[in-house]
Amino acid sequence: METNTRSEMTRTPTVAHLRHRAEVPMLMLAGLLTAAGMVVAVVVGATGAQVPGWAQAAVLGIVGTGLAALVLIRFNYWRQIANSVEITGRQFPEIHQIYQELLDQMELDPSPRLYVGNGNGVLNAYAAKCQVRRSYVVIFSDLVDVAYELGDFNAVRFVLAHELGHIKCGHVDLWRLAISAVPRVLFLNRSLVRAQEYTADRCAAYYAPEGAMGLMVLFAGKRLYPRVNPDAYFDSVQNHRDGFWLRAANFWSNHAVGFRRMEPLRRLAAEGWDVHGKML
Repeated sequence: METNTRSEMTRTPTVAHLRHRAEVPMLMLAGLLTAAGMVVAVVVGATGAQVPGWAQAAVLGIVGTGLAALVLIRFNYWRQIANSVEITGRQFPEIHQIYQELLDQMELDPSPRLYVGNGNGVLNAYAAKCQVRRSYVVIFSDLVDVAYELGDFNAVRFVLAHELGHIKCGHVDLWRLAISAVPRVLFLNRSLVRAQEYTADRCAAYYAPEGAMGLMVLFAGKRLYPRVNPDAYFDSVQNHRDGFWLRAANFWSNHAVGFRRMEPLRRLAAEGWDVHGKML
């Protein structure tokens, strides 16, 4: 069993392997709600009655995505990168090399550009569209500090693999934006986003497994996280009650809370792709 698991984890996974098991059902639900909202908006609107708010959201989601494709993604891209520094072979070459290796391994074409932006103390990175068919990645400077000041390039590799995982698995595709409006009104969008974040973590766990525990930087900070004892951390997680309040905190979070997020990363290497983070 252990040999089969190792073989499974070393074999290049399909996108289906990488996806968290809740992502596709959540997408289907979002699509059905959007379609239902469009029908309700047309039928109720034709009678002259007040269209329900969630149905209005479906129409706005579809129309707004067209506007986003034409205007907003270009504006947001230029607003960000005009105040950032592009990472290239001549600019932060060590990070650029890691990024190029990941692009080659993940077979992403066209290749998203990578920028470093001033995070003002925030540890974050994100992937987004800059054109209908092109994407880009921004990593905040405090995460790049982890590589250059603390020498932990593996943690940065994991973060970059996570963001490229969003692109590889289609999370920045505009059609997803179109069907997200109704779930947002119904307080379901966080669950879809959380499933996508788990998927991106699974991507990073395959393409940058040595950096998985470096994600502790998000919970202990960039100065203290190298001193975190992972075994003691997971023992502490087990010693906290897995009850209503933890589940509520996770449900209301876009990213799974640390107690939920780190556990599947610890187990994936040993147990294979059947390990999925808890949605609640």
